[in-house]
Amino acid sequence: MVLIDIGNTNYHIYKDGSITHTQKIYPFNDEIYYISVNEKKEKDLLSKNPNAVNLKNYVRFNTKYKGLGIDRIMACKSIKDGVVVDAGSAITVDVMKNGVHLGGFIAPGIYAFKRAFGTISEVLTLNPLEPEETLPLSTQEALNWGSLGAVKCLIQKVAENKKIYFTGGDGEFLSNMFENGIYVEDLVFRGMINTLKEMKK
Repeated sequence: MVLIDIGNTNYHIYKDGSITHTQKIYPFNDEIYYISVNEKKEKDLLSKNPNAVNLKNYVRFNTKYKGLGIDRIMACKSIKDGVVVDAGSAITVDVMKNGVHLGGFIAPGIYAFKRAFGTISEVLTLNPLEPEETLPLSTQEALNWGSLGAVKCLIQKVAENKKIYFTGGDGEFLSNMFENGIYVEDLVFRGMINTLKEMKK
């Protein structure tokens, strides 16, 4: 069995307990279950694997949030209590309590911050580091405060003392900024596996 999380930039493929990331997809001889936030990449997957099953049609999730992305749903499905942060092209933050999704927000990802600063001035080059606690006294630290520092403050505000579960390409880096941060590389795939179990009940 193969699980595929189609993101904005990459295909994230889970098979035999390991995860690979690629921009190109290829045919598989296995059962394929997938989720997608990228219509073009989804069409490419289905052109090579027409029997792939979209788990979006089978997922059950308790939330009042309108338009919650399937990637965010899957990241949250295996967390009963805590904050879920998926740090990819965008940084999504969602709060779970007793298995219920309470809400969340979206911020630009690290690459988006880099690109945004570059459009302002070529000298504003962000080299992501954990923001210092003291007021910035250099341009580099000022950039970190205005990007990662802002995201960190928002996450801390909604997390309070809850555990924070990080996933996504920049998840491990961001998790190191928080004492209560935990990096879980396969968090989205755990949610997909939970959905498959629900389908077979």
